[in-house]
Amino acid sequence: MEKLGEDIWVHEDKMNLMCTELQLRMTIVKLAEGGLWIHSPTALSAELKSQLEQLGPIEFIVSASNGHNLWLKEWQTAFPEAQLYVSAGIPKKLNLSDYHLLDETIENHWQQDLSHEYMAGVPLFNESVFLHKKTKALIVTDFIQHYPAELPIGFAGFLAKYIFRPIGFKDKCVAPPLKMNMIIKEKQHFSSAIKSIKTWDFDKIIVTHGEIIDVNAKQVFARLTERFLK
Repeated sequence: MEKLGEDIWVHEDKMNLMCTELQLRMTIVKLAEGGLWIHSPTALSAELKSQLEQLGPIEFIVSASNGHNLWLKEWQTAFPEAQLYVSAGIPKKLNLSDYHLLDETIENHWQQDLSHEYMAGVPLFNESVFLHKKTKALIVTDFIQHYPAELPIGFAGFLAKYIFRPIGFKDKCVAPPLKMNMIIKEKQHFSSAIKSIKTWDFDKIIVTHGEIIDVNAKQVFARLTERFLK
């Protein structure tokens, strides 16, 4: 794990996707009351579990976009006292019965530490975005991504060059499906969420896929999301 600032850490991981490796990042926040808030949990090892338990009790496990549930049941088993907060598409995939749904109606129990905005109108993701106030870190799952310029070697590099990059998985980008307007079912609601996030005070974007954006983060966010504003 790497400490990014006061009471915030990240854990770097990878997963296999179509014969290539997809970079993953879990974000850990220590809340004012002492418990841990886990965003986008990665594979759970004994070493990682031990490191987390040294920081504090795990109280909240957050999977804030529909595709991020691969290790969720494993974490629920390992930390049965933790509360699960998940996007709308996850419960039916995992047959969950004990969880809280992240949407526009959820009460923000972490408001002392985190701001929350639900990205309404995009049911493919049902994503929620967060701001860690203390470190001015915007925390996203799939909404914004950041891929390095260097191509991986071998077949993975071929896939990146001729498949993934041409459809938009390159450099700093919004999730490429968002470029297809058909997946945005309620454009005004989505636009309103973006306008709300733009008012937040952040200087970095902790992405789940790719490299952290820590230079001109607000300008990058504004440029990437301009197309969605009405």
